[in-house]
Amino acid sequence: MENLDTTAQRDGMYRRGSIPAEQVYDPLTGLPGRKAAFAMLARAISLARSCGRGVLAALVDMDRFYVINETKGTAFGDEALRQMAGRLCELSHWSASAYRLSGNTFLLFRIYKLEAASEEAEMLIKELQHSVADLLPVRGQLLFPYCSIGVSSYPADGDTAERIMRHADTALQQAKAAGGNQVAIYTEEDAAQLHRTEELRTLLRSAPADNELMLYYQPVYEAEGRLRGFEALLRWQHPQLGLILPAEFIPLAEQGGQIVEIGEWVIREVCGMWGRVRDKGHMDLIVSVNLSPLQLAANDFVEALQRILIETSMPAECLEIEITESILIDSGKRIYNVLEQLREMGIRIALDDFGVGYASLTYLRRLPLHTLKIDRSFVQHIGEQHAETAIVRSMIALVHELGFQVVAEGVESAEQLALLKQWGCDCYQGYLLGKPMKEEAIGALPVTLESV
Repeated sequence: MENLDTTAQRDGMYRRGSIPAEQVYDPLTGLPGRKAAFAMLARAISLARSCGRGVLAALVDMDRFYVINETKGTAFGDEALRQMAGRLCELSHWSASAYRLSGNTFLLFRIYKLEAASEEAEMLIKELQHSVADLLPVRGQLLFPYCSIGVSSYPADGDTAERIMRHADTALQQAKAAGGNQVAIYTEEDAAQLHRTEELRTLLRSAPADNELMLYYQPVYEAEGRLRGFEALLRWQHPQLGLILPAEFIPLAEQGGQIVEIGEWVIREVCGMWGRVRDKGHMDLIVSVNLSPLQLAANDFVEALQRILIETSMPAECLEIEITESILIDSGKRIYNVLEQLREMGIRIALDDFGVGYASLTYLRRLPLHTLKIDRSFVQHIGEQHAETAIVRSMIALVHELGFQVVAEGVESAEQLALLKQWGCDCYQGYLLGKPMKEEAIGALPVTLESV
């Protein structure tokens, strides 16, 4: 097989004037740069087409590289890039040396036999993945290089260098979206998902101003059947795309910095709703609102919340803030201080989706909690599977020992409700007791359910 990327071949091409000499090599790593990468990838595809072979292309990106520069300095970061460049050039089974496209992103490609495409591609990808995962010696320190890799190939994913590079970048973004430090291979489904994500990211910017965001309220009942209150559930109703659920758009709002604005809108709407429902006879109901860690970390969050409560005349004790276990793991002392301030104001604090994360008893003791909500993934199998039954019963006992109230989510059958009541669960939420509803439907709800 022809080695397309020997120094002699590169220099020969560049001397012929196809690429100006000053645009060939990256001055930091000594690798050929972006224009050279496109030119040589196009040449590889042309050669592969003429001899009935394929081309495998891989983009390698060093994840969170800005953290290295911020914590260790740019000189350390530059040396890390040089070390990674040298390592990629030493890969034995890749016929092309590495190219530095920009920043901390590199390209490699290889001509390979189509008749053994899957086996050879798997071998090449594994070699690349193992190589970039090894510790890098940088200025007397060992650096663990978290790297995402996106892979595409000719002819399966395109027949031009531009398409192959674009599809490899799509795969790279999928690897990063999945948490990074892994390999993603381009598929049409991934491309469609990435396209939708980018479309939603753009449309979300105007969603609040266009009144496309709305709130639904799911009732929460106490064991005796009395209406405790509601959980506010955010939805995005787009005129063309239809209903979009929070799991899809909230991460985009967090990434784009819109979550603070959206979160303040939600709290203001909830507090206004409480006043209107109170005037219709529902007194002292507790309304729960889910908060992002980014909202809690905002400098003026507590002041803004106090201002909204005063403007809407909503008692602090009727508002419940729901947080997730990720706050326990990822957040610093500031978040704990904010939660303490909220508790001192009289606002209730609930830990949502209890059981599905990594919260330890130490964290639970430290948090100023009132309520723990058992995730529906546990509740839906009680009475059917012994493990879930034992876990939920033990959870309720543990939470009571810690002095917190327990809310069971996802209650959908009378059998589940009977078991939860038998174990002493305090409150219940789920389709059996009431589906999420718009504000105008709340007035028709009875204060007490006779059948509960």
